Amino acid sequence: MIRLACSLLLSLLICYASAHAATPDFPGAKSQYQGFDRYDFDVDGKKATVVVPKQAAPGNPWLWHGEFFGHKTEPDVALLNDGFFIVYMHVPNMLGSPTAVAHWNALYQELTEKYGLAKKPALTGLSRGGLYAYNWAAANPEKVACIYGDAPVCDIKSWPGGKGKGQGSAGEWKRALQAYGFADEAAALAYDQNPVDKLEPLAKAGVPLLHVYGDADDVVPWDENTGVIAERYKKLGGDIQLIAKPGVGHHPHGLEDPTPIVDFVVKHASVKPTYEAQPAEKVKPRDGLGNVLKKLNAGQPVKIAYLGGSITAANGWRVKSFDWFRKQFPQAKVDEIHAAIGGTGSDLGVFRIQQDALQYKPDLLFVEFAVNDGGAAPEQIWKAMEGIVRQTWTANPETDICFVYTYRTSYEEATRAGLCPRAASAMEMLADHYAIPSINFNLEVVKREGEGTLVFQAAEKPADGVLQFSKDGVHPLDAGHELYAADVAAAVEQMKDLPPVDHAKKLATPFVADNWEAAKMVPLQPSMLKGDWKKLTDADSLQRSFGKRLGQIWEATEPGSELTFKFRGSQAKLYDIVGPNGGQVSITVDGVTRDKLIPRFDSYCTYHRIATLRIAYDLDPQAVHTVTIKVDAEQPDRTPVAFRLKDPETELKAPKYQGTNIWVGQIQLLGDLVTE
Repeated sequence: MIRLACSLLLSLLICYASAHAATPDFPGAKSQYQGFDRYDFDVDGKKATVVVPKQAAPGNPWLWHGEFFGHKTEPDVALLNDGFFIVYMHVPNMLGSPTAVAHWNALYQELTEKYGLAKKPALTGLSRGGLYAYNWAAANPEKVACIYGDAPVCDIKSWPGGKGKGQGSAGEWKRALQAYGFADEAAALAYDQNPVDKLEPLAKAGVPLLHVYGDADDVVPWDENTGVIAERYKKLGGDIQLIAKPGVGHHPHGLEDPTPIVDFVVKHASVKPTYEAQPAEKVKPRDGLGNVLKKLNAGQPVKIAYLGGSITAANGWRVKSFDWFRKQFPQAKVDEIHAAIGGTGSDLGVFRIQQDALQYKPDLLFVEFAVNDGGAAPEQIWKAMEGIVRQTWTANPETDICFVYTYRTSYEEATRAGLCPRAASAMEMLADHYAIPSINFNLEVVKREGEGTLVFQAAEKPADGVLQFSKDGVHPLDAGHELYAADVAAAVEQMKDLPPVDHAKKLATPFVADNWEAAKMVPLQPSMLKGDWKKLTDADSLQRSFGKRLGQIWEATEPGSELTFKFRGSQAKLYDIVGPNGGQVSITVDGVTRDKLIPRFDSYCTYHRIATLRIAYDLDPQAVHTVTIKVDAEQPDRTPVAFRLKDPETELKAPKYQGTNIWVGQIQLLGDLVTE
């Protein structure tokens, strides 16, 4: 068993090292391109250019230019700052011919196999560059992340042939006949392997397209090129986005604000991390807690924030570790920021961190969601947890962050194998990327259980000398919290000599491109409300109980009352309350109403509690969306809570369980509220 565990750990470490390889070293002449290192070297008898980011994004993503490298550099610079490599091959007179495609094949093999660039680059075809990008993509659809076309040539008959509405170019048409090996013009006109003819492989491979074009282009007429691509690609089920520039000809290229272009490339060509279970260690210091320890040792005021779920909300390890900091550093004034809410995970934490923690300017942030995120996919955990990290360091790059991983029954299997459970492993991968220290509480708990000095779960106190960790297998009793607090103290001691760090530099390259850094909460405005809405005051018990977290709470009790708002972004939720007299609502997004009503009541609702109502997700982030929430006339079925009641038939008829009430605090957005 020990040999197996060691072998597994070694394999994981090898995989991890491979996935986090250093930026490759390129040969050739070194120069500068927009402040970044540029290398020019020969591949397959042609000159290749590679521009290297200062910090490569995970997986070494890259953008490959078809032609006119160096024109309209804004997207290149933005992508370099995002960790992308920029690549160009000097084959300017081949016009995307089969010979050019063969040279591109050689460069692709060199860059991916020898230098470790991503297996799926983004391609960009500006003007005639469209011939290179599309022809190579059609021959290698499984190797393409996405294609950005900027007034791209997609049919040689249109340009340089000039056989349609465009001007054409006699000289380039002659060159095209030579490059493609056509015997005469008739052969060129009969050629059926132009980009407009070879879209099916790209559609089958799911390659997304973005075209930017001027609708007054008389050099590369859009309707002979982009228009044909769009019509045919859509019929094939392909994904294409068009951005038209009214009244603009072939020039100028690009967009004044390149954000849509950059966002498109980052979204589709970023290399998504591959989840791997991570080795479990009690403490991984990484960059440590040098900033907060410097202030503590100097006797300066310090604020410690605790963001997490019920394990942190309890008067347990949070209170005990905070008390330890105060006693260990008596010369410093140490204040606590209690930002834990029971039953919640990082998917809520990322929306509420600004309100519940960052507005109070913490010097140290503990993040505890490993148990409540236990059922979430690693990809979901990365989005939310990275949003928490990036929001924190954007607010203050001197705030230290520490991830903590708590125990629940079933986690012992992975821990005994020397591994972190899934949620903690996902968080460890993120912690490695940002050099965030982590403390794993599982190891001490599992070690003691193996020694026979602890039981994970017991209704009654066990024999003398045996620690009762919990009654439910999740929430520690006081003795269990003592173990957690002791682990925190030991970890801080282990990190005491690490220097302060400016975390701002770590924000250059995200771990996942679609992280939730933009997550925010916005309060309801009276202008959003229609019908019978009441602004609760401190005289209302719900406002007193939940106002600290929800902010101002609005209550609707009458059917037909509506909440309507607009936002630009990809996701929207409501930060609300569910309870025994909760109602149900219909949800309409961009004119489409969901088939089912959504109850603000569930099987736990013998009491009121904070909840979130998922409204819209995976929307076009650049578009403005309209949302309407409407209170239904019927109250939801109350029987799901019956098993918790002594006399459900009688109790469910009581006033406590009657009503169509809706309570909303704030709107959670991935995006921005749009006001008229």
